[in-house]
Amino acid sequence: MKKLTLKDMTESEQREVKTELDKARKNLGRELTNAENNKTKDEAVARIMAAREKIEKAARAERKANRVKPSGETFSWSASISTRPPR
Repeated sequence: MKKLTLKDMTESEQREVKTELDKARKNLGRELTNAENNKTKDEAVARIMAAREKIEKAARAERKANRVKPSGETFSWSASISTRPPR
């Protein structure tokens, strides 16, 4: 999965990233440097990507479980061909 950008995220996810940046700035009591800003943003994006991946993995597993439905009947060759002879 490619790295998410802020444009690819939903509004709530974007808000979460901005909240993390604000918390980091408040903890330090000053503006963040570019390196600190990028590190904090990357950590938040990584958490969001992990959460999305977990949801997608569960959805794939559910689709796979629903797709394969074992049945008790076996394949009958005679039922699949016509009893009428060709002309």
